[in-house]
Amino acid sequence: MPTRTMLVLAILAAGVICSVSTAAQTPTAITSIGPTLDEARKALTAAEATAAKFGVAVSCAVLDARGDIVALHRMDKARFITVDIARGKALAAVIFGQPSGSLDQIAKAAWFQNLNTAAQGRVYPVQGGLPIIRNNETYGAVACSGASGKQDEDSARAGVSTF
Repeated sequence: MPTRTMLVLAILAAGVICSVSTAAQTPTAITSIGPTLDEARKALTAAEATAAKFGVAVSCAVLDARGDIVALHRMDKARFITVDIARGKALAAVIFGQPSGSLDQIAKAAWFQNLNTAAQGRVYPVQGGLPIIRNNETYGAVACSGASGKQDEDSARAGVSTF
């Protein structure tokens, strides 16, 4: 686990270093780092259909491999806070490449608390977020919030199954 922690911290540090641009840099073509908008829409449709079968209103987020939002949707009657929680669950799943609900033990560690502080408290290590794995790599994540943890995760699983 320390190796994964060091990797996450290195990625965060590299993001800060790489954010400085110079005039000499030449733009390059962006390769796919995660779901397209069309893929994300299909995932949201599947996730929301599952939530509707449960009779619940949720918000669902689809993030790319960097943790950037590709698509985010709040169903009618879902509480406003569910949008931020869905994003936080997806962020946890994409950073660690595993279900957000499996992170409860590491969430208590000081290094995780520091990571979450650096991420402005946006990482939610609670049930409902799942990574999208493609070619043995984390391609992105889908997460839902607004129902029970299991219903959120089952809805997210329906979204992930579209990939």
